[in-house]
Amino acid sequence: MLSIALKMLIGNKASCIGVIFGIFLATLLISQQSAIFLGLVSRSYRMVTDVPAPNIWIVDPLTESDEKVRGMPEGFLDVVKSIPGVEWAGPINVASLPLVTSAGIFDVGEVYGIDDATLIGAPTDIIDGSLRDLHREGAVIVDVYSAQQSLARVMPDGSTVPLKVGDTMEINQHRAVVVGICKITQGFYPQPIIFTSLRQFKNFTSMNRTVDFIAAKTREGANVDEVLKKINAYSELNGLTKDQLEWRIAKSFLKTGILINFGLSVALGLIIGFSIAGQIFYIMTLQNLVYYALIKALGGSKRLISQMIVMQVMLVGIIGFLLGTGATLIWGIVIQDTTLAFLFPWQLLVFSGMIVLIICMFTAGLSLHRVNSTDPKVLMGN
Repeated sequence: MLSIALKMLIGNKASCIGVIFGIFLATLLISQQSAIFLGLVSRSYRMVTDVPAPNIWIVDPLTESDEKVRGMPEGFLDVVKSIPGVEWAGPINVASLPLVTSAGIFDVGEVYGIDDATLIGAPTDIIDGSLRDLHREGAVIVDVYSAQQSLARVMPDGSTVPLKVGDTMEINQHRAVVVGICKITQGFYPQPIIFTSLRQFKNFTSMNRTVDFIAAKTREGANVDEVLKKINAYSELNGLTKDQLEWRIAKSFLKTGILINFGLSVALGLIIGFSIAGQIFYIMTLQNLVYYALIKALGGSKRLISQMIVMQVMLVGIIGFLLGTGATLIWGIVIQDTTLAFLFPWQLLVFSGMIVLIICMFTAGLSLHRVNSTDPKVLMGN
């Protein structure tokens, strides 16, 4: 009987392709939009993920992200270093500053000031130049995406000349020289990301003696929770693990309403799956209703007919899901080296699969109800 169910499915090629297309479209929309959303969220805490060395971070209790920072007195750095179990600690400051390149390109960059001695917080993937050159006067390292795009010089013929090592720029009316080009996780906003020493950062910003973030590493064998408890004993300090800080920044990012926007896209994928796949498969069931009636008249049980319909739905569901997921992954590979955000963890694959399963269950239930509520004598009589 299952072979008959397969013949009934592929016998109506137009309907079969229509159902597959509906599930494919729903899967593509749900998985692609979810991957973009997760990619954008991961970019919100890129400062944490791009600095792998520290395992704890210390911030002011009111700090929510690197976009919403409340500075701490610089003396708190020595307090953290003195806490038992802390191996080392370094300051990281951040500020949005106006910049102008030598070609006259204006932008607002996100400038990070890192510890002069240890260079904790510096990018780990230096494409060109040397990290040690940050000790030079006015030295900065620029991310490769900005160097090749927003800060690149546009020639009269339309070609672009990327920003390179040795070029100069003006940051907040102070001279800076590019000593390195780095590759990092791009931020949510398409703005240049620049690294410099904390001494030079203070020169750019003319800031007071404050520190925005303290990145620290616990000693080998030390209990991280105990160390954090000692840090949090100070009411002016908030010690967090990397995961905790990432979640705090992500929550701050989600307050922008981006979750609602992408949630609507996922809901649209559900609607497409229910309407297109469900409706077409239901119509196909109506077209085959006389055959189901014949099977019932010949002694076929409801369980047998249910197995036939479920098999049909699951087959088209699996094909549509695989096509939709494959298209999403191919799209992610294509945009891998662009400014577009994309993150596809295995949890998203499970989530998309569960959504498709719900669509298939709804579709199968709708058709089963129609078949089971039909009297085979009436159909056979017609």
